[in-house]
Amino acid sequence: MHHGPAVERVLAAARNAVAPISDTAAARAAGYRPIEELGIPDRNPFQGQHWFSRARSDTLPDVSLDAPSFVMFSPVNGTLRRIAVAYAARLRLESPTPEGLGSDSSAMWHVHVLCHFSSPSGRPIVDQVPDTAVCRTRGGEPQPRKTVMIHVWTDVTNPEGVYGHDNPALPFIALGLTPPETSARAARELALALGESYGARLENGYLIEQANGNPALADSLRRHRAAISALVPELQRADRAHDTPGYDRVAARIRAEGRTIERTYERMAKPAALADLQRQYESILTMSMMH
Repeated sequence: MHHGPAVERVLAAARNAVAPISDTAAARAAGYRPIEELGIPDRNPFQGQHWFSRARSDTLPDVSLDAPSFVMFSPVNGTLRRIAVAYAARLRLESPTPEGLGSDSSAMWHVHVLCHFSSPSGRPIVDQVPDTAVCRTRGGEPQPRKTVMIHVWTDVTNPEGVYGHDNPALPFIALGLTPPETSARAARELALALGESYGARLENGYLIEQANGNPALADSLRRHRAAISALVPELQRADRAHDTPGYDRVAARIRAEGRTIERTYERMAKPAALADLQRQYESILTMSMMH
């Protein structure tokens, strides 16, 4: 993918900054921790896993390209590999979102408000929501600061661009498959279903599953995830053989299993969580998040 000079400078600086952090052991040694250890759901199949360094997350909007706040990893053929970095600042809720990154004035940031919820088990859960209104509507309490953030995809191609909020190619890369040339709805739907085979799922689905008290529905999720896992080798063989009709047949079966998993989440969900889940599914299947 061709990038302009400003993007290339940012990309080169980000790659240089993260070069010593080749794996998760190096990330931990450098002071990064997976945010799931902080109680934040982090299994989005289009983003991988975020490892966070508090020392590199300033409270000022001007960030240094040589100190990314996050290093991002994803399973690739069963091994966690570095895929990207992210820059972030923890700003007061009323503060404006920064503009640009490094020398690239076109780079756009996205916003996370950290929202505290209580779970049926009594264990607090922290979720990331777009704003305080969403947090309070869902019965949570927002933290006094928001996180403004921008991804830089240093190690894998992203059809949504170097700064893409999401990377719909990631589940294909994780499973050793050729990523589709487009990120159309059918490809995104297949990608979401593939993520279920290796534990990657949307945040709202994860939270709904954590709160589920129906063993039969939990069994249903496991059964359909296993069905996808069993189909993945067939998809890989068709991909390697450039067997387009065979690939399309297996992909259709995987998408059908994925839709059944979505409906199972819906059956698990309470009304407010159901609405959030449906919104997240629809947005990730249809919207190009170019931040």
